[in-house]
Amino acid sequence: MTDRAGPGPAASPPRDAAGAGYGREWALFCDYAAAIGQPALPTTVPTLVGFFAAVPARPATQARRVRAIAAAHRQTGYLLPRPETGPAALPRPRPRAARVGVPDPGEMIAACATRGWPHGLHGRRDAFLVVATVVLDLPRARVRELVPAAVTVDDEGVRVGTQPVLVDLDPRRCPTCAVVRWLELLGVLDGLGRGSARMDLTRAHAPTATGPHRHQCQGPQRWCAAATLLPAIDRYGWHDDYRPITARTIRTRLALTAARASQPCEHDAPTPHPRTPAAAAPLQATAGRETPSLEQVLTLLDSIADDADALNDRIIALLEGNP
Repeated sequence: MTDRAGPGPAASPPRDAAGAGYGREWALFCDYAAAIGQPALPTTVPTLVGFFAAVPARPATQARRVRAIAAAHRQTGYLLPRPETGPAALPRPRPRAARVGVPDPGEMIAACATRGWPHGLHGRRDAFLVVATVVLDLPRARVRELVPAAVTVDDEGVRVGTQPVLVDLDPRRCPTCAVVRWLELLGVLDGLGRGSARMDLTRAHAPTATGPHRHQCQGPQRWCAAATLLPAIDRYGWHDDYRPITARTIRTRLALTAARASQPCEHDAPTPHPRTPAAAAPLQATAGRETPSLEQVLTLLDSIADDADALNDRIIALLEGNP
């Protein structure tokens, strides 16, 4: 019976142990092990190191020999011991390659709109996408499947799954603030409706570098009752309660956010400058001659209906004692 535990004279290991595709490589290693009086199955770290030092070859050939030796051990029920360095060492995990042209995550968060309709709705969701995919490095397939129960907001901070969300000194760039801003809006969108969300975004103030951080939801955590954490939202702000964002939309929104972040002085909407009466008169005359299109009229009527619905929802919430 073959002693598989230690070195010394032993029966020759089967020459087909590594499989037909690695016959030559495995035979070469067996010959080397026999020449130095060491077993080929299972081998040892000194034997591996000595083999690759005594029989040099190109890196591709060495890698094939490692695969052959590993296959022979795996097929016979052994675990191949690996040295710390050299051709037989386990490959070290490669650091994630820096993506050329992709701005800093903080810049991407700052480039996302936080107010206005519907760009504030898209912007807050985009900022959450940046936190999930860039800051926390979650796969996009995992991100689109996130549910509200995966997010924890408490005195210890904000966590997505088991990963804590980082904090930045600047509220505009702060990942935790970005998560809370989206959760609050999602709660209004899911609990009170599109009209209320529109009113909140219209009245919201954009964060500033010296403004306060928001690491806690200011109102009830209505977002916990939402069906999905990242619902699909169309260009007009209509959302689907039960259909999550698609992977294609995630790629598109991240690309747009990166493009905005790479443009200097484009993060915030420009502040309108007061016009003099002389400069404003031509614009007023021109605007007076323009006839609004049917789409603009319908959009205006739609916004009025949304505001009326939002007011009704809030009145009902107050009457029911659930502000």
